[in-house]
This record gives sequence, structure tokens and C-alpha cells, in this order.
Amino acid sequence: MRGRIFNHSRKKGRFIFLSLGIIFMGTGYFIAYHIGLPLIKEAKASTGWPTTTGVIQNSKVKVHRSNDSNSSTYSAEVVYRYQVEQNEFQSETVWFGGDISTSNRSMAQETVKKYPAKKQVTVYYNPNEPATAVLEPGVFTMTYFYYIFGWLFLGVGILSTGIPLFRTLFRIIVGNR
Repeated sequence: MRGRIFNHSRKKGRFIFLSLGIIFMGTGYFIAYHIGLPLIKEAKASTGWPTTTGVIQNSKVKVHRSNDSNSSTYSAEVVYRYQVEQNEFQSETVWFGGDISTSNRSMAQETVKKYPAKKQVTVYYNPNEPATAVLEPGVFTMTYFYYIFGWLFLGVGILSTGIPLFRTLFRIIVGNR
């Protein structure tokens, strides 16, 4: 009886481990290939986009406080307006990947200092979608954040599903000798 309960618990544990692994793989794939990779491609393409003049409307450091701890993260909120072919647009993208909050307040402060309210700026806009714009074109270290983060989830998922599957396959091969 005890062996049967133990065996049932092991099977249930493997099922949960495999299920979590599949969830991690799906989440990782989505983050890496539906958020991260398009962001990298857009950042690379932005270096060839046409430019227009814009004006910073608002620039401030946003503080995000955690409800369950005393920690805070910071991000720069820079809002600018620009015009393309008589159409006015507003954007908040300073660089692709720059919308991530970090515990480093000085990073957000530097961005806000660089782009104060009422400053005239050069805006790079997507010629096929003028509502998409950026102040600093190209790929930066933070641009890779979602892609790498997605791959971390994907890796955990692969390990979580691969190890139990490999063990089962190993038992089948070794057990048949």
C-alpha cells in the first residue's frame, strides 16, 4: 500500500513538473519571439527612419513602489509631440527597451535631465507607421531585455520538461536490457 501511494505521488509530481515546464516554455517563447525579437528588429530599423522635429511635453522620474515590501523601482517618463504630414503624434519612447523600470534611480534621472520639458528634439519615426517613434534610434543593451528574459523562461521550461522525459526514456532503454 505504501509503495502504491509513493508511486502515485511521484507520478503526480512529474505531471506538475512537466505542466509547469510547458507553461514556462510557452511563456518564454511568447516573451522572446513576440515581444523581444520584434523590439530588436524595430530598434535596428529605426536607424534608417526619417526624422522630424518634436517638443518634449513632460519629463519626470516615475517611482513604482511595491505593496508588499519597501523597495521601489524607477523609470523615466518622457512625453513628446511631433508632426508628420500635418498629423500630430505623441510618444513616450526614448529608446527601444527604455521603458523598463529598475532599482537604479540615477538612470531615470539622467534620461529626464537629458530631455527636459519644452526642449526641441529630433524624432525618428517609422515611415510606415508614423505613430511609432523614438528619440534615440538603434539597439541598446536594454533592448535585449525581453528577448533574454524570454529565453531564461524558455530554458527553465526546457529543463523542467526535458529532465523528466530524459529520465523516463533512460528507464525504458536501460530497463529493456
